Order: sequence, then structure tokens, then C-alpha cells
Amino acid sequence: MPVVRFPEVLTDLRTKILDGTYPAGEPLPHTDAMKETYGVGAHVITRAMRELKAEGLIWRVANRGMIVQGPAVVIEMPMAITRMHEVQEWALACRRAGTTGHLTPVSGGFRHDTATTDVAQELGLDEGTPIATWESHGTIAQQVVCIDHTYVSRERKDAGPAAFDVPAHAALVDLRMSVRPATTDEARTMKISRGSPVLDVIRITRDDTGPVQMQHRALNPQRVRLVGRGLAL
Repeated sequence: MPVVRFPEVLTDLRTKILDGTYPAGEPLPHTDAMKETYGVGAHVITRAMRELKAEGLIWRVANRGMIVQGPAVVIEMPMAITRMHEVQEWALACRRAGTTGHLTPVSGGFRHDTATTDVAQELGLDEGTPIATWESHGTIAQQVVCIDHTYVSRERKDAGPAAFDVPAHAALVDLRMSVRPATTDEARTMKISRGSPVLDVIRITRDDTGPVQMQHRALNPQRVRLVGRGLAL
């Protein structure tokens, strides 16, 4: 079977993943077995694996091989929402899509730090100002599809939850979005190919005193769709 048969091999493997012939959570056949099945060289199988991985249908697991991920479930999240409601909204969005998921802090991800130039500029602080920062992950069916880094001045954080989770009627949010390649760490965490496109979102929450919180979010755009509902929180 010449290399020109590559599209047929890819289509057949994709179809068998999507129709359940190869169940989610189970490994694909070994490369040698697929070479014999399709009558192709290892380079064709390797190329097909690379394409299926980029599509989010498989993921390599040490000592197990290429594991089937199954069809992607897409959830819809509002673009502007208060932090205190976001955890609940994420879980609801997953349930609406017929699955489960959570937005939770990473264990050990909270720390005291100082503001870098970029963070200081966004929050209207002096560079080096003490800040609190933490990392959260959004999951769909236990797979990470969202990586959040949140920053707030330590002065505001230490004042207590009432000073940090500002009332909805008193806050606005500024959003900036762009598409960029995933970093190596993001690709590993979200189980996508390195360099795959991610949606990069910077969200600045403001109240009548100025910037309150900065959130830097990386999303897998094949799994999370942002829904515009206006910019007032």
C-alpha cells in the first residue's frame, strides 16, 4: 500500500474511534499490528497518529501506547462572569453538554509573589508590589481544557473575601482575546499537540476603585466555546 493511501488509513482509524470500535480509554493496536492490517510502512501509521493526536482523539500514555480519548464534548461559558459564580457556571455548562467537569484550584498552586511588569501594568500597581496568585484548571470529563492564572494585590486579598469578590452591580470586565500556539507545558497539561492553537484570554475585573483582579486563561478552543453576554458582570 503506497503512501498515497495515508488518507484512507487516517479516515478508517478516525471512524473506528468515533463509532466506538476502539473504545475511549483503551489503547489503539500496536504499530506493528496496524502496519500489517493496512499494509503500510511505519511512517504512514506515525503520521496518522500525529493527526489523530492533533484532533484530540488520542493521547500517548507511558507504557500503554496511544489511548483513545473519544469524541470531544464542547461546553459554552459566558465571557463575563463574577469569580464567585464561575465555579458553579462551569459545572452547569458541563451538565448542559451531558458530561461532568469542574473548575478547581491546583493543589499547591496558591502563592505569595510580587507583581511582574505586565501584571503590575494591568492592575495599576508598582512593579514588585506584593500580590497573591494561584492556578486553577477547568476540566471536562477529567481532562484539563482550561488553565487559569489569577493575580490580585496582596493588600486587597488580605482584606477578605468581601473586598475581593466585588458585587456584580459594582464591577465591569475588560477582555482581550487572541489565538496563539500552546506552550510545551500547556500542551502536556491539556493533552494536545505542542503548537496546537489555544485561545489566550486576559480578563481584568474593575470596580469603582480601579482594577481588582487579573485572570490569564488558556483554553482549548475545540472543547470550550465562549459566549458573549455583554461586559457588565
